[in-house]
Order: sequence, then structure tokens, then C-alpha cells
Amino acid sequence: MGAGAGHSQLRPVHLLRHPLPRPHRREGARMSRRVIGVGAEHRGDDAVGIEVARRLKNVDAVTCQGGSLDLIDLWEGWCDVVIVDAMRSGAEPGTVKRFDGLGDRLPSSSFVTTHALATGEAIELARVLHRLPPRLTVIGIEAGCVDLGAPMSPQVRGAAERVAAEIDHA
Repeated sequence: MGAGAGHSQLRPVHLLRHPLPRPHRREGARMSRRVIGVGAEHRGDDAVGIEVARRLKNVDAVTCQGGSLDLIDLWEGWCDVVIVDAMRSGAEPGTVKRFDGLGDRLPSSSFVTTHALATGEAIELARVLHRLPPRLTVIGIEAGCVDLGAPMSPQVRGAAERVAAEIDHA
């Protein structure tokens, strides 16, 4: 017997109402502080953001090794976000620069990227989409060699240690 006029059938409503899993936090709740270490693990000094994130003990820290567009999802729901990434501005390797991600226009060509968008470009896209966190700090650490398979330079490793200690004790 087919479904016709007057012959209603049960349908899987659970597929229509809330088909995706909910996040593991209360609806509308914002978490405090998250650090996102950006980089490519096997590209020498470009791994500095990942190195900082791994050293942190007192703050929520994650790494972003995919594309910079992943940043938007990684900071969603957080009040205070710190991004640590390698950059190239012409300064000595290991030099640390801080930017207000909400107020400063980040020089997109300064951040090292092996992906389609650099960190600064991803932040500007999030600004246009109105998806920036309430507070955003970007810490750029000057990179030297970012060749595939290269080790992290001692100057950049030292900067990673200092930045991680500073974030952990803030």
C-alpha cells in the first residue's frame, strides 16, 4: 500500500531536527583563553607556533597545521585568543612582534605560509564575516630557514621558550 492522500507515514524527524552533534560546552557560554600555534611541523622555523603550543601547561593550547582558515573554527567560542605563528619581516630570526588582531591590520605577506591563506589574510576574512573573537592577539616570531626537513634554529627555539613561559605566567 503506497503513501497517498490520507495515508501519512512516519518519517525520521531526528534527521531534520539538530542533525549535527552539539559542542561539548553550554550553549552561549564562552570559554576564557585559547592559544593557537600555527605552522608546518617539518619546515624548520615555521614550526615555532606549534612548538609554543606544545610547551604550554597552564592554558588551553591547540595547533593549526592545516590551513589558516581552520583558525576561525579553532577560536569559535573563546573570549581571548592568542595566535603564535612564524613571520618574515626582515628582522633577526627569533625576534618577537605582537599585534592586536582586532585593531591592527596584519601585513599578510609577513606571515610564513605553506597554504593558500596566510594568518593575516584569514583574520581579515574572519573580520568581514564577523567571526572574530572578542580579544585577539597575534604573536609573530621571526623565522629563518623554513625548508622542508630543516631543524628549528636555536634563536627561534629560544624565542619559543620565552614566549611560552610568558603566556603560561600571564
